[in-house]
Amino acid sequence: MVQLRSHPRLVRKLQDALGDELCFALDDATVVEIMLNPDGRLFIERLGHGIAAAGEMTAAAAEIVIGSVAHALQSEADDEQPIISGELPIGGHRFEGLLPPVVSRPTFSIRRRASRLIPLDDYVKSKVMTRQQADVVRNAIASRLNIVISGGTGSGKTTLANAVISEIVEAAPDDRIVILEDTSEIRCVAENAVALHTSDAIDMARLLKSTMR
Repeated sequence: MVQLRSHPRLVRKLQDALGDELCFALDDATVVEIMLNPDGRLFIERLGHGIAAAGEMTAAAAEIVIGSVAHALQSEADDEQPIISGELPIGGHRFEGLLPPVVSRPTFSIRRRASRLIPLDDYVKSKVMTRQQADVVRNAIASRLNIVISGGTGSGKTTLANAVISEIVEAAPDDRIVILEDTSEIRCVAENAVALHTSDAIDMARLLKSTMR
């Protein structure tokens, strides 16, 4: 990551380029995703409200955002490396930035990290999940079965995964938890845990191979 001395300056530069409205959105727990299209139009997706227009951003400001994230990732953003994927230096949210020639103008999306853990009991209380469904998950954890969580973008996969991991930690507090991710999204409160992240040089298969050793 960026040197500690330069990090505050980088964050200020990034905040200036994003503008007040997007910075406020990053602090808003109801925000799911912030999107900038090649035409300069911004959109924000919020829980329960869907996607709505959120103004515009100049190509120059978008380039600063993408370049700042690339700098934080110790990478370059240019014609030869027009795709920047990783964590936003503000809040660790998932960032995907695109530059010409893969797009006509600078484009990015910021997938906001969940701000709090939602336990399975809350799923039941809010009637998102039945008590029987929650019991199925807990029984699978107790039986050490494989659990696959799948769904479309924005369907709540990571939020549910966090709830399941919380149940695993509660059921087996002495076990070691190993997490493999592209970007840091999983929330794990286990005392014995290690999180591994992919990079441009290390893919998910290589991480998995490392954990098996």
